[in-house]
Amino acid sequence: MKFQYLLPVIMLLFTAVFAGGAVAQSTTGNDLTDQSLPVSAFSDGTLEAALLSKTNYSFSDHTSKQNLTLDVTNPTDKKMALYLAMYKDDEWQVIDQIGNITPGDSIHIEYPVTFIYNGHPEETDRFSVIGKTTSGLVGKEFAIGEDWTGYERFLRSSLSVVGLLVAISMLIILTIVLAGVIAVAAITKHDEVAGKGEYTFWTLFFPLTRARPLAEKIADIVINPFFWGIELFLGAILIAIVFLFTLAIIPSDIGLLVFIIGGVAAIFMPLIFLVVGWLADYYEREPFRFILAMFMWGVMATFVSFFLNTTLDLFVGLLVGSGIASLITAVIIAPVVEETAKGLGLLILSGHHEYDDTFDGIIFGFAVGMGFAAVENWLYFAANANPVTVEGLGPWAFNILYRSVLCSLAHGCFSAATGGAIGFMKSRKSLRSFAFVGFIIGLPIAITMHGIFNFTAILDEIMQVIIGFPVPMFDPVLTLVMTGIYIILEDNCPGRVS
Repeated sequence: MKFQYLLPVIMLLFTAVFAGGAVAQSTTGNDLTDQSLPVSAFSDGTLEAALLSKTNYSFSDHTSKQNLTLDVTNPTDKKMALYLAMYKDDEWQVIDQIGNITPGDSIHIEYPVTFIYNGHPEETDRFSVIGKTTSGLVGKEFAIGEDWTGYERFLRSSLSVVGLLVAISMLIILTIVLAGVIAVAAITKHDEVAGKGEYTFWTLFFPLTRARPLAEKIADIVINPFFWGIELFLGAILIAIVFLFTLAIIPSDIGLLVFIIGGVAAIFMPLIFLVVGWLADYYEREPFRFILAMFMWGVMATFVSFFLNTTLDLFVGLLVGSGIASLITAVIIAPVVEETAKGLGLLILSGHHEYDDTFDGIIFGFAVGMGFAAVENWLYFAANANPVTVEGLGPWAFNILYRSVLCSLAHGCFSAATGGAIGFMKSRKSLRSFAFVGFIIGLPIAITMHGIFNFTAILDEIMQVIIGFPVPMFDPVLTLVMTGIYIILEDNCPGRVS
């Protein structure tokens, strides 16, 4: 099937009833169902309808299904189809056909509506019953008040007690692990081309550059903590945007807890994976400063990618519409932008003499991916997929576990392809000066892997829509296969300089 024909199919499968403070459960379709009508489509009161159920509800859970009970009378001399609609975005969004009524008759209707918390302690939703005849539309409006303060108390208590306890435990584990890494790094011996003293605390800030080629001097810049400060600053700007966006859609006290807990969860697994990847290079373990430098490059790459992806998505949206643009961005634009941003750091680092074999490149590329994943996961956990947008703490916790493990590994595997191709060139004396060719070879592989991963994520979301709950099928398989391939490479091609 050609790509241009596949997109409409995906869009069709993605179509949900609608998003908002309340979502009605659609059961049947008709000519008005799922359509949007202007406010002037009917005059309020032209249909005889009474709401018999409550007009105010208090909720203690993220979602609550309530039956709306209505008595409707057809005041016309024509057969009438009845619809339920909700006011959203300055127009009436028709939810479902709820019945048919003959001229002059009355009908008693009970219709289930699921109310969903959307970040506001109190909200009022406007509904309408719309009657459609051959002469036009008639209707009756009514309002339902929602009190979510009980659910917000539950959120605060759960996040304050359980969430912060888990976050503190993660920070303690990270502190112990990183302290161990520093101890191991301090006693690890390296083959130094400049003799003793090439990798000391002093040379971390002031590297030995005398008689070194220009490419290595440039590589030393990205290894320097002064440059890390710039990368951290750019990453902090993006994190600040995430923080502001989180507070814009969640009450400030709950939003702060979500931001902190989501941030700790976002960096936990990438740092653990980073350490495991470094320790896995037991043939010729490189100085940890190189691993940390590439992690920091990944942080900066997230900043660059965020603004480029957003800009290009808006531009494409003007050409083809926002729905199709989002799919194009996910499958094509984002992989190109993100892998290029990550890969450029590897290309720069390839000028250093320590970057001298295939597995070095894989480890360095994996480190870039971990830095990228840490910031991107923070964006998802606090803003894109927080407890409000994913409908509760349970789905939020599932999303954290899923992305922390699989998506972090995936990002590391993508950029490892670029790094490994560069490292392969560096491992051959006759090809050592063609590191850029390795970049040109590896980058399309990384982009393709990334694009396939994002496309399979769409397939997983389609399966969730069909089944009704998340059942990841495609992404986990792809990620585990990629990870397995790198493990095999680590055992079979140490790639020492020949």
